[in-house]
Amino acid sequence: MPAGGGEASNGRAGKEQSHPPAIRRRDESRPAPPFPAVASQEKRKQRKQRQPAAAEASVSSEGPLAEILARLPYRSLCRFQCVSKQWAELCSDLIRSIKTAPQTLSGFFHNNLAGNLCFSNLSGGRPLVDASLPFLRESYQRFKLQQCSTSLLLCKCWESEDDDEFDFVVCNPMTEQWAVLPPIKWQPGEDDEGTECFDLMYPFLVFDPAAPSRFVVFAPLMESVDIVAVYSHETGQWAPSSGWEDIAYPAVNPECAVLLNGMMHFLHLTVDEPLIAVLDMEGEVSREIAVPDDMLGAIPGYGSVGCSQGLLHAWYMDPHDYELSVWVLKDYATEEWTLKHTVDVPPLFGETESDEEEDYRRQEDGAHKYDVFAIHPEHNVIFLTDWKEVNLSYDMDSRQVHPMCTTGDFLGGLPFIPCFADLARPLQKSLF
Repeated sequence: MPAGGGEASNGRAGKEQSHPPAIRRRDESRPAPPFPAVASQEKRKQRKQRQPAAAEASVSSEGPLAEILARLPYRSLCRFQCVSKQWAELCSDLIRSIKTAPQTLSGFFHNNLAGNLCFSNLSGGRPLVDASLPFLRESYQRFKLQQCSTSLLLCKCWESEDDDEFDFVVCNPMTEQWAVLPPIKWQPGEDDEGTECFDLMYPFLVFDPAAPSRFVVFAPLMESVDIVAVYSHETGQWAPSSGWEDIAYPAVNPECAVLLNGMMHFLHLTVDEPLIAVLDMEGEVSREIAVPDDMLGAIPGYGSVGCSQGLLHAWYMDPHDYELSVWVLKDYATEEWTLKHTVDVPPLFGETESDEEEDYRRQEDGAHKYDVFAIHPEHNVIFLTDWKEVNLSYDMDSRQVHPMCTTGDFLGGLPFIPCFADLARPLQKSLF
């Protein structure tokens, strides 16, 4: 999948068309109805004395006020808890229901034509997420999105426009919690004195929605290929994961990675025998899975892995005729892949045989004409781009195509699934 990028801005995404499927949420796309005026202290006392039954009904979870509040976004509900005790009670119930409700793919972070970072809902309408991340603005003047790991973002942040030094920040745009990754350092051994320090250059964020109160970060070391640094949010410290000296592939491949069953799966196509390396949360290789036979000899950059309906998927697009093949690993124990779907990609974008000359020219330039940048976590739907003007979704069951953008303002994207759970340890900043 394409890596993240783009500076923060207030730019808006291009016009999009809605397409299935998307989560059902308390939508920000429609304006909130007007709020009832908060009565004065004296009027509230009079009403409480004369109509105690009505007062009790006003805080009912099924009353009109609850219906109004249910239309508000999560952050507004958190703020409105301060209005009154009645509002606090209603908002707390709604917040609790939001946190416990299952979530699915909501939209994508992407760059618009101006190079600004944006967020586009899968269902269209007003963006669920403010891609300018205003909660970081008190501490940083500029940031660049590096990665989206399901629900958390990894950003490179600068305190000033001309500052060469930067921080790596992990944040949840829904709860507005964030934390700065500390420098990599640890003691060499129990009996050794001093501290070993390493440069934090290429961190890789790992967030498991099944354990939403924590996250880990993998960081390959420039100073040593035999060790991978692993940061635990629970301990707030880095620890070395050794044993990589005899492994022929890098620990992290950000372009081809997916979390499944609490394990990170990295696709490696550059080794003699392509494989999927499975790493646990301590950075240790727990197993290696062979790729589908038809992916042997695959050209790097044209294949990736993903998770849909709880199963590991792999796909590869032939760079010569752009035929896309999708496999699913139905039996994780036997590692037997099943070919799930094949499709000729150019017709999905309205291309014809007369466009072959341009196809060959782009191949010579090393550019990808088409790319699969995401797979839906719950449906047999994949998302593709031509890197020129068009993003679309393709239903592998019905073979229907649904354009998402045709203006070039939304190409590729990092999939985002909202999470409203609080992280366990106190963070650097939190609005609530």
